[in-house]
Amino acid sequence: MEVCASAVECEAKLRMRFEDDSIADLIMKALQPDNEPLPRNLELSVRRSDDAVIFEIRANRPIQSILATLDDIIASTILALRIIHALGRA
Repeated sequence: MEVCASAVECEAKLRMRFEDDSIADLIMKALQPDNEPLPRNLELSVRRSDDAVIFEIRANRPIQSILATLDDIIASTILALRIIHALGRA
């Protein structure tokens, strides 16, 4: 299977809900430093809505780039949640 390596316009929205809004706030703050600097032709916005953190990604890059970005967000969130629970913040 061959994957297209040319740039395409794509966007994704990832909404993650947590136990409560304080955990959502901690997750958003923990992942915020990862947002800068972004690769060229990649835009990422993060916002919190009650107990959810919403990531919106827009890119004019190969599709693998947006998939890698989503993977990074999920992996970083899992790590942050493990730390929050280990510290007893949840």
